[in-house]
Formats: sequence, structure tokens, C-alpha cells
Amino acid sequence: MLAGCVTKSESDLNVTNSVPENKEKTLPKEFNKQHKPPEELKLTSVLYELAVAPDPDNFAKERNIFLTKGLVKVYITFDPGSSIRQREDILKNHNITIEKKAGNLSRALVPVNRLIPLSNEPVIQSIKLPNRLIKPRE
Repeated sequence: MLAGCVTKSESDLNVTNSVPENKEKTLPKEFNKQHKPPEELKLTSVLYELAVAPDPDNFAKERNIFLTKGLVKVYITFDPGSSIRQREDILKNHNITIEKKAGNLSRALVPVNRLIPLSNEPVIQSIKLPNRLIKPRE
């Protein structure tokens, strides 16, 4: 027998190939367009919801978002054409603490009430949550 060859048995001939119906996907009822950030903002939907939530602490707790003392841990992507001076001014003006940075990407602690104003800055490309849950050490 040759490796990699495909053989068919008699039982294979009786199997019909069918394509699943193309069903339209619907969003859950609790999701509606008011939860999406305006297009000009460079925030993910969940960060926008956090920024406009009446109780950010509870919102963050329910969604396992790292939030402590009004600061949320996020990744900020800067415009590659922006200068170091422009970036430093943004960080200072919005009370942002940088934890780590590499190239145009910074992991930072941002005050929740500064998320929307920060996303309006021209040198910011995007602001998003870390891909994995980050919990403080106890």
C-alpha cells in the first residue's frame, strides 16, 4: 500500500455529502448598536462600554477586566510616524503609566475616565485589552 493514498470502501460510497444550510447569524438581544463606540474612537467595544458605564468597577468585575483604583490595563498602539515627544506628551496629559513598551506598542495603566479622550488623540492607532486575563498577585 502506498502512503498518503486515499482509498474508498463500499460503505464510503453510501455517505452523502451535504453542505450545511447557510443560516443568518443573529446577535444576542442584549447587544445593540449603542454599545459600539463611535467610529472615530479607537477603542474596542468593551473598553467603550467600560468608559461609559455608570459603575466601572462593577462592570470590570463582571467581565474580569483588570481595574484597580480607577486604572485599566490596556495595550496602546501609537502611530508609527509619531515622535517620542508626542507620545510622552500624550502619556503625561492623560495620566498614563507605562508598564512595558516595544516599538509602537505600550502596555499601560489608563484612568477609565481618560479612555475616550485618549482615543481621540491623532497619534493613537488603537486601544485594547490584553488578550489574556491579567490578575494582580495576592
